[in-house]
Amino acid sequence: MKIENEFGFIDISNKAIRDIAGYAVMGCYGVVGMARQHAREEFLEILTGKHVSKGVRVSFTEDNRAIIDVFVILEEAIKVSVVAENIIDAVKYSVERQTGIKVARVGINVVGIRV
Repeated sequence: MKIENEFGFIDISNKAIRDIAGYAVMGCYGVVGMARQHAREEFLEILTGKHVSKGVRVSFTEDNRAIIDVFVILEEAIKVSVVAENIIDAVKYSVERQTGIKVARVGINVVGIRV
């Protein structure tokens, strides 16, 4: 994503946006970890630490707003809808605050539930 103004430009990589979103997700209550975007159920790998960006997909609309999809593994015995709302708020706030890029949508993909 390239942002230009009268002084020059800033080029923010998709990896940087994925890192910001991934760390925002991991800070949410109820999240055990993240999963790869194309994980098969029998090989579900919990991503934590520096690998969380592999559980995030970023694309852009025609008006340069971000569409962010996250692939999460949640704790057992929690209300999924409440955790999902918290993830959406955290990701939107973190990405917009740290990059200045407006977020059009945050999609939550619950890949698994862990005990």
